[in-house]
Order: sequence, then structure tokens, then C-alpha cells
Amino acid sequence: MSNISWKLKKPVRERLAKERGTVFKDPGGRVRVCLVYPNVYSLGMTNLGFLTAYHLFNSLDNCVAERAFLPDAASLQEYEKSSTPLFTYESQTPVASFDIIAFSLPFEEDYKNLPLLFDLIGLPISSSERRAIDSPLILAGGVAVSLNPVPLANFFDIFHIGEGEGSVERLVHAFAASQGQKKADVLRAFDEIESVYCPSLYEYEYDGAIIKEMRPVAGAKKKVTAAKNLSLDGFPIPQSFIVTPDTEFRDTYLAEIERGCPRGCRFCAAGFLYLPPRWRDAKEVRDTVAKGISITGKAGLVGTAVSEYPWIKETVQAGIDAGGSMTLSSLRMDMLDAPFMELLKKGGYQTVTLAPEAGSERLRKVVNKGLTNADILETARLVSEAGFIKIKLYFLIGLPTETDADVEAIVDIVAAIKGVVKKGQVSLSINPFVPKPVTPFQWHRFEDAKILDRRFDIIKRGLSKMSGVIIKNMSAKEAAGQAYLSRADARADRFILDIAGHGLRPAMRSGAGLIEESIYRERPKDELLPWDFIDHGVKRAYLWKEYQKGLEGRTTPPCVLGACFRCGVCVE
Repeated sequence: MSNISWKLKKPVRERLAKERGTVFKDPGGRVRVCLVYPNVYSLGMTNLGFLTAYHLFNSLDNCVAERAFLPDAASLQEYEKSSTPLFTYESQTPVASFDIIAFSLPFEEDYKNLPLLFDLIGLPISSSERRAIDSPLILAGGVAVSLNPVPLANFFDIFHIGEGEGSVERLVHAFAASQGQKKADVLRAFDEIESVYCPSLYEYEYDGAIIKEMRPVAGAKKKVTAAKNLSLDGFPIPQSFIVTPDTEFRDTYLAEIERGCPRGCRFCAAGFLYLPPRWRDAKEVRDTVAKGISITGKAGLVGTAVSEYPWIKETVQAGIDAGGSMTLSSLRMDMLDAPFMELLKKGGYQTVTLAPEAGSERLRKVVNKGLTNADILETARLVSEAGFIKIKLYFLIGLPTETDADVEAIVDIVAAIKGVVKKGQVSLSINPFVPKPVTPFQWHRFEDAKILDRRFDIIKRGLSKMSGVIIKNMSAKEAAGQAYLSRADARADRFILDIAGHGLRPAMRSGAGLIEESIYRERPKDELLPWDFIDHGVKRAYLWKEYQKGLEGRTTPPCVLGACFRCGVCVE
């Protein structure tokens, strides 16, 4: 540890001194896990998946978990100048000395940071190169890799697919039981866990952008079954287990109060990945909210469909009664009413965030959003009458079957909303639609960049003279990179390395042939998709049926837990 720069240790220790809930354990005799978040500290410490993994690992007597993050720009200069290896926060120990290095990967956008992190750790990013040396077990988990781990197959030894609750014990036990064995034998032992994907135990055969065959080798299993708990009872509520002022949500204690969504919006990966919808116990949620408010004064309720939580009003009221303010991660327009809006106002809510997704009723049927223009304007009226003056709206462009007329309808509906809220501010977030695995639209193409740019210009020109309207958008080029990574196969490793070394645009040009063939074509029903070997419980035939219904503009009603068995997650 003598080669760790004091200029790097000092700010880490200063951050630690401001944290509440940090776990310090004697590593002696325990499996040592370093959890790595592939972005800076302020972002990692707002991610409930990362914080929950930290809590779950440290809840085991035979395990100790510490954290490491991507250094910020100033720290990175000192890392390079001093040749300091990436080290953990809790004990300032080099990451490479841990038994397991576990990366939490919620977003494809962070893949570009992996080459730098491996370089700072001091290990080859190629898993085949690491097998020739005595190195830690390198693991990845999180939402992005649970959807499709294959783009990172050449970087990691194993992937854990699905939810962490009830799974981390098996991972730690498998490692402890395999101590002293050869790496190949360790990987085969992990392959016996149904939710673990070991890339080195599979071979691929390609035909252009298409995977012709995926073959298990060395007796590996043919299917990986994602870890999923049909009941969350008995597991801790994911929350801000560590509280720090050095984050985006410095004054907010976050808590996940539900998981999964019954609505079935056809573009939404989280909605299908986390099926079935599961509600946290009302008393546990209220107790967590009260605890959070006692610490920070404000509680943030997180989930895929927070406003559909059956006890949402009582929960918000409990937070107010505890003397705190409240915020929600999402609001479904047709779940709002005047009493609820008034409650949110009392809870200190300032900006109401809504997601119409599409401008026309026709296109909202395609994506199964099921909102009418009347629903949207009624919500705007409720928001205005409750005294809110800031509304944020999320829209997607490039959706299946979209025309210029659908985009012009975004201008019309925003103008109508602005007419209702009058002097209020309306902020628009416009993002290109990116097809995601494990959704009905996983077979659809990504829209051409020129068309996306033209449609964004339609919105910008249509609203340019309207005061009080702010527009932000993701670039078509950035979205195209995400569209490739979200559905790519193992050949994406070169693209990721190119982004890290040269930037997105050069990487897109360098791999143009494979990338364009991958993202700009419809995928036929029976094509082998890179993630098809993963069983998330949702039947592939159901997703295809939903895709066809979407293209025909037909909607599907929300699922009813215990009475609906159409998708396959719930067993009749």
C-alpha cells in the first residue's frame, strides 16, 4: 500500500468521514469482495442496486465487501502521475488484491469506462489473458447485463443474471468452496448455479451480424435462469444504506417500494425484466420512510410503477406526518387525482414528471401506453390547480410505425399542456427510441439518424416561439451506440475498446459494417438473439405476440397478479 498516493487517499477519507452506514469489517478469514461502480462516486452512491449489493454481501458473516469507483478527472490525473493502482474506499486497499471483483453495470453507457478501470486495477481486460495468471474472479451483475451480458462476454469471468436477493450467498459459498482450485474448475463450479453465465463455456458461430449457433462446451448448461423472487417478503428493502452529502440526491433517502410494472409498455425493459409486479409491505415501507426522514429530512420513493403502489397515498402522508418532504421516481397520469396532487404539494414536491412517451393517441396504442389526449390534459389541469409551476415531460422519437405526423402531435400536445399551465415551465426530454432485449420491441430496428434529426427539428421548430418551454435531447449518434450495445453479441468488445480509446464517432466509423447491419434491420421472428439463452420467465412467444399487436395498434390490459398467466412468469 506504500505506492498509494496520499493526494488520492485524502479525499477518499474525507468522503468516508461524511458517510453514515459505511461497513468496516475485519477481512481475516472472509471472502473479500470489491464492488466496482463504473462511474464516479456521486453517481454510484445514488444507485440502489449497487448499495443493496454492498448491504447483501456485508450481511454475510463469511464475507466483507468494499467499494471502488471510476476516478473523477482531477483524481485520474493523480492516478496516472503517481502510478497508483485503483483502491477501495473502506480500507484503501488495491482492488486487484481482492478475491472477487464485482462490477455493477446498470447502464450500457458505462461500458466505455471498463477499459480504463481494468487498466487502473492493473489487470488485462481480456478474460482469456487473465486465465494465464493468478487473478481475482471478475464478476458482473446489474440491469444492463441481466438483459444482455454477451457484449461483455470477453471481459468477465462470470455474470450473475437477475436479482441479488437470495443469490449473493450462493456466489460467496461457491467461491469459498472452490478455493485452491484451477480457474477452469472454479468456473465450472459456478456454472452449476442456474443464474450464472460463464462465457468461456460457450462457443459462437456467426453469419454476418447473425448468430448461427451458440454451443455450450465442457458440459455447461444450455439455459441460464435469471434469479427472481416472486415474493420480496423477508428481503431488506433496497434503500440508501449509506448516506452521504456527496451525491446528486444529497438530501434524499431513497427506498424501493415496489418492483415490476403491470402496464406492459412495449418499449420498457424494466417493465418486463422485473415481472411480476411486487409490492413491498406497507408497514416496512412506512418505517423505512420514517427512518430516512430522520436522517435526511426527505424520502424518495423508487420503483418501476411507484404511483401504482396500493398504499402510495398513505405512504406519502406518513412521510409528511414524520415532518419530512417526499418525492417519487415516476407518476402515471391516469393514477393521479386532486387529493393525490394536493398530498404531493404538501410533501414538498416541486416538479411533476410525466411520461406521455408519444404525441399521438395512435402511437401511444402502439407502445401500449393507453393514454388519451384528454387524460394528459386532465392531468395538466390537476397539476396546475394544485399550484405546481414546473412540469417535465418525457417523449420518445423513432418508435415503431412513427410518422412525421406523430411527431407533429408532440408539438400539439405540448402546446395544449402549456395552455393549461399558462405561466408554468414545461421541460421536454426527447430521446430516440432504443430497442431493448426482453421487450416486445426487441426485434425492431433502430431508426435512421437522419430521420431522427429531422423529427427532432420538427419539435424544436414547432415550439421555438413558445415561452416557458425547454427542450433537451439525446443525440441520434449517442443513441445509435446504445442501440448497438444493448443488442450486440460478443464481437462488441472491439467497439467498447474503440470508444474508450478514440471516442464514439471514430468507433462507429471503424465498426460501421457490423454495427449498421445490427441496428438498422428488422430481426425475423426465429432469429437467434444473443440473449435467448437466458430465461427471465417471460415467454418469447408472448413478446412476439405483443410486438405484432403493437404494430397493429392494439392494446393489452394491465396484468392482474394471481389472475393473469399470459406472459409465463406466474405459474398457474
